[in-house]
Amino acid sequence: MDKRIEANKHTFSLDQFHESLHAWDAKYRRIFPWRTTDNPFHIMMAELMLRRTQAQQVIKVYEDFIKKYPDAHALANVSTDEVESTLFSLGLAWRVPAFQLIARTLVEQYKGNVPTSYDALVALPGVGDYVASAICCFAFGQAMMIVDTNTVRVAGRLFDIPTHAESRRRKPIRILLQALLDQKDPKSYNYAMLDLAALVCTPTNPNCSVCPLLLYCVTGRERIIYQTR
Repeated sequence: MDKRIEANKHTFSLDQFHESLHAWDAKYRRIFPWRTTDNPFHIMMAELMLRRTQAQQVIKVYEDFIKKYPDAHALANVSTDEVESTLFSLGLAWRVPAFQLIARTLVEQYKGNVPTSYDALVALPGVGDYVASAICCFAFGQAMMIVDTNTVRVAGRLFDIPTHAESRRRKPIRILLQALLDQKDPKSYNYAMLDLAALVCTPTNPNCSVCPLLLYCVTGRERIIYQTR
């Protein structure tokens, strides 16, 4: 049975929406080293580095970091100065204590393993909603939507719902994003949404004419009509 989603008086087929997004993703997905692993600790470290930092800047630092500290035990037992030196190029000095505090907490409370539940993850020092959700989805395959300013922007444009920097905290937007999620393949879906936001549905001057979701997007169709007048 074809599932449909409706919001702000706009409705479309979820199955067709997912099919269009996944087909685009198969051609244009960005490849990063943290996307080619299912190691929960490595994914956690990458997500911590990616906060407020461009992905391209993170690649080399992440690779060096994982070589030096392949698990929580390795990271917990080195000096703070050494960790700070490894992360220096990202300008993350103020976050260095959090990296080690997380590692030490994992060692002390979870024998060095990353917990699988969202509630346990957000209880870790320095781990918020986004990082916990990303770990649940990308490391453990849980059907959890990644909610940030980028995915909120895409959803807002799909249904012509005004959004702003704090919209990611609003319950109606979070419910809508979760409803859009592909429950069968949440990992690929979330990567596709993040990449679509980065490559096509950008904050300014989105390239609606090449968007795989144009058929479903109120804002995109209106922009195309306006541009062709």
